[in-house]
Amino acid sequence: MDAPLAPEQGVDSQANARELAIQRLKMKQDFKGILAGGLFSVVIVVVIWAIGGGGYFWPVWVMLGAAIGIVAQGWKAYGPSNRITEEDVQREMSRGA
Repeated sequence: MDAPLAPEQGVDSQANARELAIQRLKMKQDFKGILAGGLFSVVIVVVIWAIGGGGYFWPVWVMLGAAIGIVAQGWKAYGPSNRITEEDVQREMSRGA
């Protein structure tokens, strides 16, 4: 697998815009898979808990773990990209002049 381009460490240019877009699409696909897997695991443990007679609601710990993974992947896929564009550089240069 290709190494991430880490756009936050440099200036986003047209040369790597395609690669960044592909990476973002892959992250969105990963998010959908993690979401589906997390929801499936929560449903399974709640069913096991219910069949076992209830009591202490221990599936909350599985829900918490799934939520952490889902939120982290969602932030990577849909959160701000932190890319520095050429326009950002030019705007900053004009402030210093």
